[in-house]
Amino acid sequence: MPETSTNTPAPILEIKNLKTYFFLENATVRAVDGVNLTLPRKTTLGVVGESGCGKSITAMSVMQLIPSPPGKIVDGEVILHRNDGSQVDLTKLNPRGMTMRAIRGGEMAIVFQEPMMSLNPLFKIGHQIAEAVRLHQKVSRKEAMERALEMLVKVQIGAPKQRLHEYPHQLSGGMRQRVMIALALSCNPSILFADEPTTALDVTVQAQILDLMMELQEDFAASIMLITHNLGVVSQMAAQIAVMYLGKVVEFADTRELFHHPLHPYTVGLLNSVPVLGRKEKDLVPITGMVPLPTEEIPGCAFAPRCPRVMSICHEQQPPLKEYHPNHQAACWLYENR
Repeated sequence: MPETSTNTPAPILEIKNLKTYFFLENATVRAVDGVNLTLPRKTTLGVVGESGCGKSITAMSVMQLIPSPPGKIVDGEVILHRNDGSQVDLTKLNPRGMTMRAIRGGEMAIVFQEPMMSLNPLFKIGHQIAEAVRLHQKVSRKEAMERALEMLVKVQIGAPKQRLHEYPHQLSGGMRQRVMIALALSCNPSILFADEPTTALDVTVQAQILDLMMELQEDFAASIMLITHNLGVVSQMAAQIAVMYLGKVVEFADTRELFHHPLHPYTVGLLNSVPVLGRKEKDLVPITGMVPLPTEEIPGCAFAPRCPRVMSICHEQQPPLKEYHPNHQAACWLYENR
């Protein structure tokens, strides 16, 4: 399990051996298969990997938003360290119960990739933010609407008073993403999950949204789990990075350490396949092959079929996630005898 270093703040969230499976008629999808992660207070943890590696399902599992059936958390703990000093294992709570509903939105919130999938097209922006505030805080409609306006100002939307009375379809993609961030932060959550928050936006708006999230993190003292396939994004925002592959964490390190000294061949492949200013296009080295289906039974390392440094043991046994440098873990047999 990734452990916090002596310089790392105390954890606000601990994910321990989390397993989330989807039980289909003819197969079992092991979407999250033994994930261990620690999110420190007031910092940003980046979670990266190709599509289908379990990044989003990890966040959805923590938020207890897994559709059931067919999905189910079959093992593990998710320990939330609350601001009052108490702890709660979220996996033990009823996803539809009052306690989990109060935590979801009140203490934890999520920003999805596509705002139009989350914002209700039938209600005005101000109404949607105000209703979220009233759900978690004992305030009047007027106070909730004032809070909605305050949040639109915080996320730097132009003409915020006007936007309160507009519908989602009347806003641009960048504005809708700002509304989603305003909605997520309206109740001052301690943890924000940002699931590919800039993917659908152009480069200029992406930069604005990322700058905004960093500013708001300072203002709200929130911890952020940033889920993305974009290594450029996490290099700017995250203090630590977890690399996931087929439902497992295969490498975990401080951001600078991971970019300068990657250990796992999958991480090396991800970094080699990212365009860098000044590097010729022909220098890019794409990772061969595809991510295996999460329904496959793989006795050894799931990356072995695509790995340029594969050994015989890689096809036979799964490597454990172990620390090979201070606060730098990898799940790879290459380093076992170091």
